[in-house]
Amino acid sequence: MIRCFIILFLLASLKSFGQCNIPQNTFANNVYFFSAQVNWNVVSGAHHYKIRYKEIGTSPWSYKNNIDSTSTSRVLNNLSQLTSYIWQIRAHCDTISNFSNWSQVDTFYTTTNICPTPNNLTTSNITHMSAQANWDLLPTAHRYKVHYRILNTNTWSNLSLINGNSDSTNIPVLQQNTTYEWQIMAFHDSTLNMGSLWSQSDTFTTSTFIPAPFNPIVNTSLGSTICNSPSSLLVEINQVTNEPDIDNSTITTDGGYFDIGSVNTGDSVGYASYNSTTQNINSTLRAGLIVGPNYAIINSFDSNGDLIGFFAIENTSTGVRVSTTSPNDGNNYTTGYTSQVNFTNLFITPNVSGNLHIVIDIESELNDQIYYSDTVFIQCPSAIYENINSNQIIETYDIYGRKIIAKKNTICINRLNNGRVTKQVVIE
Repeated sequence: MIRCFIILFLLASLKSFGQCNIPQNTFANNVYFFSAQVNWNVVSGAHHYKIRYKEIGTSPWSYKNNIDSTSTSRVLNNLSQLTSYIWQIRAHCDTISNFSNWSQVDTFYTTTNICPTPNNLTTSNITHMSAQANWDLLPTAHRYKVHYRILNTNTWSNLSLINGNSDSTNIPVLQQNTTYEWQIMAFHDSTLNMGSLWSQSDTFTTSTFIPAPFNPIVNTSLGSTICNSPSSLLVEINQVTNEPDIDNSTITTDGGYFDIGSVNTGDSVGYASYNSTTQNINSTLRAGLIVGPNYAIINSFDSNGDLIGFFAIENTSTGVRVSTTSPNDGNNYTTGYTSQVNFTNLFITPNVSGNLHIVIDIESELNDQIYYSDTVFIQCPSAIYENINSNQIIETYDIYGRKIIAKKNTICINRLNNGRVTKQVVIE
């Protein structure tokens, strides 16, 4: 009785599996160096499909699971170039155990003659930390991919995909005095399936890094030198290639104040710019957090409205202070630039005549420190203005107080129409 039950169970199981048909008419097309499309006919009643594939002569299979039941093709990516593969597919007619046997084995070989490889590789503009990779354009290329590594090592580093109209790109963040190799491949479609083979390697050696001394050139200026008046406050800094990067800087004065009480959050209070061989950035300075009349954060926004930095401004017991910290780019040295910061009419000059001292303290990322000092003379004009041509003599007297007519070689006392009295000697 037990034996009959087992036989009936096996027959029922075989009947159940037999209800899920094996996919037919399997074939591969659109085969390239790194991808291939596999195809089959729809199986009636299929819930989903499963594909397995591998290089011929190897043991482990790779799988594509849960392929939609309405699909009749699938692209296999990340294949090895110039390699023979086998693949099979089976249908799953439910989510549990009702699936077909694997289909007949189909094969394909990853090669193509319609995906040419870039050639004529050269390297230029080699420095201690970067190099420019160059190649000939391919008319059918949609994207390029470049990878590079230290010569005789195993690990490649990849750059971001490059537009098909470009014939060069920069390889950054390299080690000094080191030999590298690089290669390039082309993708000839937007889906990145039609990739070429990698090119032959080109090699280059980076130069030895020679740092420049930390010596930023600083210039300051005021828009007005009239006392107790609104003025722009401009600071310009220049650094040459290979100087240590600036970490933080502080600007102080021994007079004047910031009219923080006159601005609201979001108000424009000036501009900033940064210009180098690789970047040109113009930004707007806007009031951010305002903490009373003597302290505020000034935010810097680029042309896209993105926050790229900020300054702290404050009024002190003797004048003003501006402080900022530069973002660290990871290499501690600059490629050279000119930057400007201009607070427009936010600074109020001192209310007395005399010298105004502007001091800038700058510290590098390597802890170098320099001080810069500039002196501006602030002038308070006299409150009394005279127009000499408008003064008229209405009466003239001699030294005894007698009214006379002015004569030559005589001391005359003149009374003017503005109430003033002058003494005059006319000499022949």
